[in-house]
Amino acid sequence: MKKCWFSLYDNNEYKGKEEPYYEISEWKGIKELKEKTEVIYKECLDFISRHEMESHFNVTMVEKPMSWKVRSLRVWGVEMYAYQKFFPETMRYLSDIDNVVNIGFNLLCPGAIIKAHQGDTNAILRCHLGLEVPKEKEKCYLSVKEEKKYWEKGEIIAFMDAYTHYAVNESSERRIILLFDLLNPRYVNKKNLICATVLTSFYMQQMGNYFPFLYSVPRRFFRLFLFPMVKFIQWVIPVRNWMKKSEIYYY
Repeated sequence: MKKCWFSLYDNNEYKGKEEPYYEISEWKGIKELKEKTEVIYKECLDFISRHEMESHFNVTMVEKPMSWKVRSLRVWGVEMYAYQKFFPETMRYLSDIDNVVNIGFNLLCPGAIIKAHQGDTNAILRCHLGLEVPKEKEKCYLSVKEEKKYWEKGEIIAFMDAYTHYAVNESSERRIILLFDLLNPRYVNKKNLICATVLTSFYMQQMGNYFPFLYSVPRRFFRLFLFPMVKFIQWVIPVRNWMKKSEIYYY
């Protein structure tokens, strides 16, 4: 089995042999999810009409502050039950797809640019289901390894998130997608370790917002003192989910 790659431990460009984009239309549950695009879109619109979406936590990744907004429902195995209750149909349809470790809505404002970056691991395929796409679609695109794809409503773009990629919205309209990450079937038995490692990477990125020099430190030096944190988070995830679910049920 090929070893998992993590940006937490390697800040060199990922040099995998995978294709930049994948065709997943035959994967279990994907066809049914696409057929429910309008239902999912309605839940999203109902939510954002009454609630503010949050800016992406890594502020260094955008050209303009507040131009990339998200509403997470599952974050690398961590269940956001307080928000999932607003999206019952979305969660129901995604529950029919195996090994979805990450779920959220993603809004890119007019004129927004998400800078070129690498994802956190090669253990997942990142998927975008188009919900609201600018009419001038050629001005709003994703580029993975310099290969562009344009979002379409009701269609899914699946790509290798570990490769260098960026997103641009040069139109005058917003772009909204449902984002979800599928664990590569080869790594299913490492699911908790993968999720815990990526969550640890998120903490490091948040520190990088205040201490940008951390991005230039060779990542191999992080392993010694971060691996114990990874193992701790790996244990905490199921405990935290159980407590939060019990809390909601109780109240």
